[in-house]
Amino acid sequence: MSDLQAVTPGLIYDLGMNNGDDTDFYLKRGFEVVAVEANPALCQQAEERFAEAIAAGKLTIVKAAIGDHDGEVTFHVNLDNHHWSSTDINWAGRDESACEAITVPCVSLASLYARHGVPHFMKIDVEGADMMVLEQVARGAALPDFISIEDCRFGFDYARIMADVGYTSFQLVDQSGIGGSSDAVSGHVFEQGSSGLFGPDLPAFWEPYQDFVETYSTTVRTREGVRLAPRTHWWDIHAARHTQHKEITP
Repeated sequence: MSDLQAVTPGLIYDLGMNNGDDTDFYLKRGFEVVAVEANPALCQQAEERFAEAIAAGKLTIVKAAIGDHDGEVTFHVNLDNHHWSSTDINWAGRDESACEAITVPCVSLASLYARHGVPHFMKIDVEGADMMVLEQVARGAALPDFISIEDCRFGFDYARIMADVGYTSFQLVDQSGIGGSSDAVSGHVFEQGSSGLFGPDLPAFWEPYQDFVETYSTTVRTREGVRLAPRTHWWDIHAARHTQHKEITP
């Protein structure tokens, strides 16, 4: 893959802004943020919460679902747990929870790149659409320096796709332990459910792809798909293009 489009230093994509807790951290660290969220109610809350950052041009809220095309899509708002809302009714309506189907705008990653640039870091947490986003990353004109994606049963595939397109260093981060921890630089205290630190600030060692696969297969689930980790734990997979960042050592 050739970098026909340069990465924009200091830019973060928060794909799946939800209640804005991750965006809050990124702003406190001085980043410019493009936050994508399909739930209109959460977008309105974020506009009020981050009015100052929006006015200063530090935050752009894209009121849309991330998709593989530009247009409209059906979005299922989970009325019991807004974290589960999704374009996939099977994902949104898990555990027989109540959902409301609404029509929302849909935007592709290519369109976001064209409007805002390729980000330094991209957080992907879009409830059932993560693979579709990652496939667009793989087809893109450039790769973000760092990326994180919420783990699910496709974790092995996520890591393989990222390795295939040029990500060489990986970390597995247990999200269940993020709540209550803090960022030493900004003093920000992470709420439970936050994504937490990323990139060079992650405290653990980066692993090359094959070592990461071994870690994943003995921590989260086996190569046969048998889950090993307790249901009280959930994970993010982080990847880095360490050839561009000499401080990262696999």
